[in-house]
Amino acid sequence: MGQALLTQAGAQAWNQATQMIWKSKATLSGDLLGGLWSKVAWVEDGRMRSGGILAEVAFPADDDPRRSSERSGRVGLDLALNAVSAVPVVGWVVGIAVGIGKALAPLFAGLIQGNDIPSERRAMLPWRRYNEKVDQEWVRTFIKIEAGGADWTMAFSPPTDARPWKLADGLDDDGNPIGQVLAPFAGKSVAWNGAYGCLPGTFRVAGILQHRGRPNPPDSELRFYSDGTLIQRYGDFTQTGDFYPCLQQVAGTAWQQIAAGGPDTFKVDCAALDRLWRDWFTALYTSAMDQGHGDWLLAYLAREIGGEWRLGANASGALRAEAVDGTTVPLVTPGTFDVGALATPASRTSCMYSDVDGERGSRVQSAYLPKKWTRDPATRAYLAPPIDARTVDRRVTCVPWPPGELLLAKYRRADDVIVLPAIRAVAELQRRRLSRSLDCAYVRPDPVGDKPAYAAFRDPRLRALCRAMRKRLLEHPSRFLVEYETAREVDPEYAAALRDAGVPTTLPQRAAAKFRMRTAINAPPLDPKTPEPAAPIGPLGGLAFDPDPAPRGGDRWLGPAVLGGAALATTIAVAVGVARSRRARGR
Repeated sequence: MGQALLTQAGAQAWNQATQMIWKSKATLSGDLLGGLWSKVAWVEDGRMRSGGILAEVAFPADDDPRRSSERSGRVGLDLALNAVSAVPVVGWVVGIAVGIGKALAPLFAGLIQGNDIPSERRAMLPWRRYNEKVDQEWVRTFIKIEAGGADWTMAFSPPTDARPWKLADGLDDDGNPIGQVLAPFAGKSVAWNGAYGCLPGTFRVAGILQHRGRPNPPDSELRFYSDGTLIQRYGDFTQTGDFYPCLQQVAGTAWQQIAAGGPDTFKVDCAALDRLWRDWFTALYTSAMDQGHGDWLLAYLAREIGGEWRLGANASGALRAEAVDGTTVPLVTPGTFDVGALATPASRTSCMYSDVDGERGSRVQSAYLPKKWTRDPATRAYLAPPIDARTVDRRVTCVPWPPGELLLAKYRRADDVIVLPAIRAVAELQRRRLSRSLDCAYVRPDPVGDKPAYAAFRDPRLRALCRAMRKRLLEHPSRFLVEYETAREVDPEYAAALRDAGVPTTLPQRAAAKFRMRTAINAPPLDPKTPEPAAPIGPLGGLAFDPDPAPRGGDRWLGPAVLGGAALATTIAVAVGVARSRRARGR
């Protein structure tokens, strides 16, 4: 399968899933406000063809992100999503579709034709084709179970229990070792808990970590220490949640609907999400550091690039520093979480080894071979070797460690700067919108018949606030703006109270109430003392596969979406071996 076909398939899968989500929202939960329909879905005049979210988007059969974005705009997808999302998300959706196509196609090349695949590339590919059954099943489950309901908390909860992470061999379907995995185990199995693992505030999905070694480069690229041993390179650290592109697109768009305000805002239990993700990341970071596996955390560190926080840093193929005792000098240290930098002042060096110009523009290692790192006898801290004075020669090129692209970034815990801020912004939004909007009429603070309360109202204080605002609304001028039909679908009992309070329920009644409705538009909010909701936080975390990761000046086709790439497109892995399909865990 080529990049074009993979790109088109990913984009169409997202589009179809989005259509089904909105159908479920309208028919099952009743929280789709009638006035919103004309902004998100419509029939084009004289053509009897649907537009907006419910249109079949004509994504082109190519891998050009600009053309894909332009064509999606022709059917109004960009306008429709902007109407229901906190920020424009079309660029993010196209970015995921194009990125996954570019990442997977080179690895799949030749597999369908049965061509002989080089062993070094086969070692990077644990399965023969994209495991669409896993990815699509997650989306189907969300649509069938969560999308039409009042609780989306499971979709945005960690996929495993918060327990220590440990190393284990990764195995393919035939039981052959294909690397190592770092995961929270319960016995011999990964402690999957049935949640989706979609990271709040992002277009990313959390998974376990996998590492695969890389074959050595050509002889001309090999470099050596003074004792004659080879300077090794890092293999590929892979965050396996990146390989659920359909789920990423649907969940990322759904979170933006949550962050935009309205009934969807109350479909997540923010207190539970805050606790679950804090515990999950703490278990990951603490156990990895305690066991000396800090470099595995590169895929789960937040990295600041151009003022934006991305999820993950890529050390694949970078040179790996080694100490005289045979241990690896760590990139991620306890100080990384304190000062935001990789390695330590004592272990960094501006000249790990030096090169000189060779024939025909090539570079070869200089005669000044480097020494290995030492350890402080008292603290066991790693100490970089002294730099050979001869490397100051202008004809000599020094290669630093850590690599410049990793060293220049700033690092933080992902939950501190990406996940928890997104959750807490929604928690504040929930409180403010209850007091300053009509949302209290379109959500259920308590169960009604066989319909459960909205997830946010597991918080007793929020539930009490919603009840109080509902009571106040029955006497407030704004009640005449309530869409009775929607309120009746959500909560028939409260809709009856609104009807008794004079809320129009038919077209003639609406016509007769026009004057009161004009007055209601200018009425103060239910609680004027409550501040207005803050501007929503746009998506962070970047794209799992960035079609254009290199930052550069000027306009870009995706703007902030492309700037968010984690750039792990050189490898592919899934949670195999340890080895159970995420669907096999049961619900």
